[in-house]
Amino acid sequence: MARTPRTWKGARTPSALKRVRQSLRRRAVNRRTRSETKTLVQRASEIALGRDDGNGPEAVTAAISALDKAAEKGIIHPNNAARRKSRLMAKVNAAHLLDDAESTSPAAPKKRTTASKTAQRKKVQAAKASKAAAAKATDRPRTAAGKAKVAVTRASRDAAAARRRAKTEETDEG
Repeated sequence: MARTPRTWKGARTPSALKRVRQSLRRRAVNRRTRSETKTLVQRASEIALGRDDGNGPEAVTAAISALDKAAEKGIIHPNNAARRKSRLMAKVNAAHLLDDAESTSPAAPKKRTTASKTAQRKKVQAAKASKAAAAKATDRPRTAAGKAKVAVTRASRDAAAARRRAKTEETDEG
């Protein structure tokens, strides 16, 4: 006797059925985000092409932010977001939409004070010192005998420094 062919090709196990339910819920959320992103990009594009009135820099910022968020959440592929941003920016740059926004923002650089210059120098010195310490750390011996040798050397250096301090204190007093 011949068996009838299976007609149901979908999920059968409880975990697979749960995955189907999850994917349907996720699809609804993702569709909303994808639609909103497309709308924002389209609005910014329309403003850039001169077909619509509105705040251009604000619309471009909102569109790029939406694309970045969608790519970060995995709703669209990161390359897809990059391509859409590139196309939008090509239109924006062709329309010179952001030229006015940059000129209106305070572009005058802040004058650096002596204190901030000093702080900057200290940061640079600290970075150099930490880099030098990291370089020395790679030269340190990794064996037990090498570590012991380093400890003895350090102890003798400390003892010598203590003797020098004691000697200078005696000369200062006397």
